[in-house]
Amino acid sequence: MKNKFNFIIGIVASLLVSAIIIYSIENNHSFVQIFLGFISFIFPAIFITSFKSKVSVFLLSTTVIIVAYVIYKFSFLDFIIGVVLAIISGGAISYYRVSKANVFKK
Repeated sequence: MKNKFNFIIGIVASLLVSAIIIYSIENNHSFVQIFLGFISFIFPAIFITSFKSKVSVFLLSTTVIIVAYVIYKFSFLDFIIGVVLAIISGGAISYYRVSKANVFKK
């Protein structure tokens, strides 16, 4: 049953990513901004469950707030599409592939 559920979630995620990319092509959005948004947030989206320290959460939150301000100030609204793509794909990667490693103790 779990394999079927994973299969369906994978199909839904790929449909969402494909639909967003097709929407961007059809409406002539800036792929440079989309790419920058994707690259900026793919790693935080993948490793969001690994952030256990207050400092790392503070740095991530500060970065997100400053980037959101710059997006709003300079009207880089296509950047948001890249962030959404990063959250969808990074969330799927984080949920299905990134697992906790056992640390060896001496």
